Amino acid sequence: MRTSSKWIGIATLLSFGLFGETLGFIQQRFVSLNFEKGKWERAEKASCYVYSARENGALVEVMRYGTSNLVAFRASKGLTVIVCGSTTAFDEGFEARAKP
Repeated sequence: MRTSSKWIGIATLLSFGLFGETLGFIQQRFVSLNFEKGKWERAEKASCYVYSARENGALVEVMRYGTSNLVAFRASKGLTVIVCGSTTAFDEGFEARAKP
């Protein structure tokens, strides 16, 4: 029993490493991206833009390819979103938020 639990734990850790981006939380393609006005700073870096949250609770709404609804994410101060073309990369720490 102990050996099988060990192998299950190892397999789980490997699956997180191999398939980490399949959930779409870290990097995703989008159709529409809306940043809450006045709560984000924008800086240019190479051919991308880096948006940084100025304050806690700053919202960014994302409409991913193949969907028809905006998903709101809440950021803590200092979290960043990197936008290159139609691909975004989010720092870890964003919280999904239901629309009011």
